[in-house]
Amino acid sequence: MKEILLEIKHDETGKFISRPNRYLAEVEINGNIELVHVHDPGRLKELLLPGAEVYIKRASNPARKTRWDLIAVENNGETVLLNSAYHRYIAEAYLRNFEISEFGAYDYIKPEAKYKDSRLDFYMEKGDEKIWLEVKGCTLTVEKAAMFPDAPTKRGLKHLGELEELSSENRAAILILVFRKSEYFVPNFETDPEFSKKLIEISRNGVGVYPIQLEFSKGKIYYRGILPLRSKNL
Repeated sequence: MKEILLEIKHDETGKFISRPNRYLAEVEINGNIELVHVHDPGRLKELLLPGAEVYIKRASNPARKTRWDLIAVENNGETVLLNSAYHRYIAEAYLRNFEISEFGAYDYIKPEAKYKDSRLDFYMEKGDEKIWLEVKGCTLTVEKAAMFPDAPTKRGLKHLGELEELSSENRAAILILVFRKSEYFVPNFETDPEFSKKLIEISRNGVGVYPIQLEFSKGKIYYRGILPLRSKNL
């Protein structure tokens, strides 16, 4: 199955040079070195390689210090989305497509829903059923396995605990947006064993874990199906 979820445009292409910190990249654009905002706190070391072609967009706020936003990078023939600001819109497009969504049709949806002292990405109602959903983006693929996280995430671990609490009386799930071609999904135990152990634990105790395979091609995000979840790599 291949369904268009979202169109994401860019203004220029450039060559990645370096990443002075996790929020900034140096990019050569039309012969000039520019500072570009990186809207993804992940390490991305296997993707942001010197000389890699990147796609960038002008910042909507002209007064901002960095005039450009990083959108995506080319890697081994794939265009990989690296801007987490789009995750919510991709997820919402998936949820609104009732034919492909694991959650089907619903009566009500609220983004950024408050739960205790946190905000989860979506809250939905479907008749008497209440559904809480958290969204994560995955850009790390090792051989055939999509893996998350690529850096330790205390915030992510907290979200898993909240979904586990909610699952006792509601439907709770985590939607993992996989941006590189993969055959299955496995938690990254080596990088964050605590998060990974918890993810497998809650998946066995009623929390849905849905890694969805996406493809970014010619400025469009395509849905390609659900990946199998494995508890360990082969």
